[in-house]
Parts: sequence; structure tokens; C-alpha cells
Amino acid sequence: MPDTSTQPSSSPSSALVADATSAQKKSAIQGGTKEKIIGTLVGYLIQLLSRTLRIRFERPESFDALDSSVILIFWHGQIIPATAAWIHCCPRPMPLVALTSASKDGAIIEHTMSTFDVQSVRGSSSRRGTAALIELKKTLDAGKDICITPDGPRGPHRILQLGPLKLAQLTGVPILPLRVHCSSSWKLKTWDNFEIPKPFSTLYLSIDTPYFIPRKCSEEEMETLRTQIEANLSIPSSSVQPS
Repeated sequence: MPDTSTQPSSSPSSALVADATSAQKKSAIQGGTKEKIIGTLVGYLIQLLSRTLRIRFERPESFDALDSSVILIFWHGQIIPATAAWIHCCPRPMPLVALTSASKDGAIIEHTMSTFDVQSVRGSSSRRGTAALIELKKTLDAGKDICITPDGPRGPHRILQLGPLKLAQLTGVPILPLRVHCSSSWKLKTWDNFEIPKPFSTLYLSIDTPYFIPRKCSEEEMETLRTQIEANLSIPSSSVQPS
């Protein structure tokens, strides 16, 4: 007779528990009706707000010559002004895909982005990280742009994580740091100082030459690039406003 002492249990109760756990994980990633309603409502409110904003976009000539995908990065606290301004003034024909966390908050952002016809890939360094990396690579290979908040989803505030650099190194796609300054805004008391532009204010966007990450790069070289890009993204707003 076979030894059944080490065989896993396949009782109905175990199967129900496994199914329930799987359903909970899937729900946490996809969200529900509540997240859909909140996210969609926020998206339409941002669109209404963006119609009142004046946008100034300063970019190098090399930007307009880019005919391949890019990895767009901006700080987590500037999701609203960066998204509103980029969607309305960026001349790039490539579809934009956003990386959002695999949580219910991420589900809200996913539905918000969908009102701008921006698709989402779900994941973060702490959850679905490998799966998200694979999806992002496929997205870039398909000729689409992606946007990432490199200090999200939980900080530290304005500290650039290595994720975007690793993705750029893997794919050969350049990183574009997007700096945003609001002439007038509300800043929430959150870890990321979440910023909401005031109606009829001006948004200043600024980018520099794209960063290409070499395939062969030591840890020291990678850290040097990381600090350079972080500093570029954190240049004081007053010094990046167009004249």
C-alpha cells in the first residue's frame, strides 16, 4: 500500500480555503466596484481641472527626435500635475502605460488612468515585482511608453529606486526624468507631499537629454547613475521654469 502520510491533503475544506485566498489576492489586485467608482470620478475631476491649467513644456530638440519607447519617471507626489500636463501637451504618438501598485489604492489609480486612455501594469518591488517587470518589458517591446513613480508606492520620499534603471538596462530603452512645478497648488500632509494644482494655475514641465543605461554596468556605476538621475529629477523648481 502507498504511504499517504506525506501526501498533501485534498479535502474539500482545504480546497475552499485555497480558493478563498486566491480570490482575496485577485480582488486586492483588481479592486472592486468601490475602487472603480472612486478612480473614475477622480479621473474625470482631473480632466476638468486640467482644462483650466496653463502648461509650459521645456524640452531639448533631441526629445522630438525620439522615435522609440521611453521610460518616463516623475515623483509619486506629482501624479496629478504630471499626468494632466503630459497627456495634454506631449506630442508623442506612442500609447502610455502606467505602473501602479498591486493594491486597492493601485486599483483606484488604474481606473483614474483609464479615463485618460492610459493602460496599467500592476506590481511593485514588494508585490508582483517579477510579473510586473516581464509585463513592462513586453510593453516596451511593443513600442509603447511607460511611466513610473520611482519613489512609490510607499517611499522613501523622493528617493529613486533602482527599478527603472534595471528595466532600462534590460531593454535598452532610455529614461526620461520629468520635472514638474505648479505655480499654485495644495499639498497634502502625506508621505509624498501629494500635490494638487489649483484651478487656473500654470504647470511647468521640463526634461533633459534621455539617460541610456549600459548593459554592462558595475554596482558602483549603477549607483552613480542612480544619484545623477535622482538629482536631475530633484532640481529646485525655480531653476527649471522656462524663461
